[in-house]
Amino acid sequence: MNRIQIFIFFFILHISLQGFSQKDKYIGETFLFQDAKTKQAIVIENDSVFYKNTPNQFQKLKHTEYPDIISRYNAFIIKGKNYFTHNGCGPVLEWRNDSIVRIDNSFMHQNQFAASTFVYKDEIYYFGGYGLFTFKNILTKYIFKSKEWMAVQTFGSEFPSLRRDANRILIGDNLYVFGGLSENPDDFYFGQIPSDNIVWKLNLKTMTWNKEGVFNSKLNTKNCYFNFESHNKTYLISKEADNKLLEIDLATNSINKYILPSVINVKSFYFDEKTDELVVLHFLTTTAKKKVIRLNLKSILVNPIQTETFISNPYEKWIYSFIFFAIAILVFYLLYKTKIKNTIKQHNSILYDNNSKELQFKGKPIDAFDANELKIILHLIQNQSDYIPLNSLNVLFEQVELSENYSSTTKRREITLNAIITKLSLITGYNENDIVLYRKNPDDKRMKEIKLKENLIQTK
Repeated sequence: MNRIQIFIFFFILHISLQGFSQKDKYIGETFLFQDAKTKQAIVIENDSVFYKNTPNQFQKLKHTEYPDIISRYNAFIIKGKNYFTHNGCGPVLEWRNDSIVRIDNSFMHQNQFAASTFVYKDEIYYFGGYGLFTFKNILTKYIFKSKEWMAVQTFGSEFPSLRRDANRILIGDNLYVFGGLSENPDDFYFGQIPSDNIVWKLNLKTMTWNKEGVFNSKLNTKNCYFNFESHNKTYLISKEADNKLLEIDLATNSINKYILPSVINVKSFYFDEKTDELVVLHFLTTTAKKKVIRLNLKSILVNPIQTETFISNPYEKWIYSFIFFAIAILVFYLLYKTKIKNTIKQHNSILYDNNSKELQFKGKPIDAFDANELKIILHLIQNQSDYIPLNSLNVLFEQVELSENYSSTTKRREITLNAIITKLSLITGYNENDIVLYRKNPDDKRMKEIKLKENLIQTK
């Protein structure tokens, strides 16, 4: 091989390598996020170049050193700034003036891959995930002041099972967690199965977990979902190629399924709240290229193809049945008790007939009382609902033709009253202490009052 041939060979090799290297600039991992200041869609290619909105003009990506590749970071907007946190937790980056700057003092945790991430009170949180050979149910957050991560203690009688890729809904101070993937006990090394179908609620003020109920297990698949929120509703898009969009509305406890314009293979996405659009980095499987597409959310949410209840109680039917049965028993008991009580009253009560002016018991007249005793009984019947002064009975014993002092009248009253009580006890079967009731006057404790036992003597 002469010099000319050698020169031609190396020239062709140089051109080929340069072509391949130029081509590699636009192939590889891609990352999409929304610029917090300009609201533009920014796509970073291969950690080296980026473009805004459309790939017409690439710009060189300036950045400080950071571990791993940018497509393995999660994007957040907090107080008008863009932050990126590593998928496995640890490194935190910030987008500043079209460049990436690392801002944390942490390290690569590699402990919470595929965690459920959210922002609460301007702080970044990670729940669950997978790392160091185990699934997790821990809650961690990034402290901007110290530039470190910390574990957050949670409370409750029960806690969510260990999981990754869990769906999450953040409304006010409440975080709802459901679904995801858990360890498969039958395939320890490589297996993972859909988690339980319980909906968990974490009160972020008290950090207390509670079970809210269960959701349809059909939604719990190995594919898992991307989550985003709009107008107090949560939306789920499959992480695999699909043309379905799920809408969860906690206010109405419903989940609606909608059809997307086409099958979408989502690599990364964000929701543009200003334009109400879903901005998706779509992977074209036929040409192995990626494309940014925008989907207007309102145009999709027209007619759901399916609607069902989101959270239900597995024991709801049993609870309703038990409540109905308990109410039925209570009503039966009250009716039975009332009927028995009325029967007892009618059986043990004395009847005073206003027409014949006589006392009756079990339909038969009572002739056991003399005139003075009948005076007292009639006076007590007329005031049966109220306590009356015991001394008021003395008037019934005062006789104009006899000159009698107060002590003598009182003594005759007591003798007559005791006789009445004894006779009524013998007739009705009630204890003598239950025939009449005594008390001291509430205003003047020196004054004693009396009344008949309720329903002892009924009138007609």
